[in-house]
Amino acid sequence: MGIFDRFKKEAAASKQGAEPHEPALAGIARVISDGDETVLGGVAACMERPAGWFAEHQDRYQERGVDSAEDADLVQWLGLVDILEEHGWVCERDWKDELEDFTYFVQNLHGFQKLGLELNPDWLTEDEDISAWCGILAEKWAAQGVCLAAIDIDSDSYVLFPVSVAQLADLQRLASEIGHRIDAAERM
Repeated sequence: MGIFDRFKKEAAASKQGAEPHEPALAGIARVISDGDETVLGGVAACMERPAGWFAEHQDRYQERGVDSAEDADLVQWLGLVDILEEHGWVCERDWKDELEDFTYFVQNLHGFQKLGLELNPDWLTEDEDISAWCGILAEKWAAQGVCLAAIDIDSDSYVLFPVSVAQLADLQRLASEIGHRIDAAERM
C-alpha cells in the first residue's frame, strides 16, 4: 500500500489523532490540516522525494538559508511548514510582530474558523509579544479546550496554528518521534 493510499483511509479513522502506523510527518499534517487532501498530497510528495521537492521549491528553502537537500529531514520538516502555510493552516510570524498583523493572520487561519474561535484585539496589548499574546489566548480559549500551538523551525519566528489541547499532546508525541518540536506557542 502506498503512502497516499493511507491518507484515503482517513475517513474511517478517527480525526482526533494520527493513525497508529502512519508516518509521523503525515500524521502531523493530517491533524493540523484536519485531513485536507491537498495538504496531505503535498506532504506525501515531499516525503517520498525530498531532493526533488527541494529542487522544485528551492526559492523557499533559500529564503530560510537552506541551500542543499543533503538534510532530507530538514527538507521535509520545512516542506511541511510551507505546505501548511500555503494552504492557510499555519502562519509564520516574526518574533517582533505587530499586534494588528498577529491578530489578522491568526484570525484568517482555517483552524481558527473551523474551531469557531474569537479573538478580541482588546484582550491583547501592543507592548507585549507573541508569547504573551498566545498565553492570553490560551486562557481565553481554555473553556473550549483550545490553544495556539507552534511548530519549532529553529528560528526566531513562530509558526502558529490553533489546536485542541488533546490534539496538541498527539502532535507533541509525533514531532518528538522524528526529533522535532511542537508545543503551545507561549512555551516556545
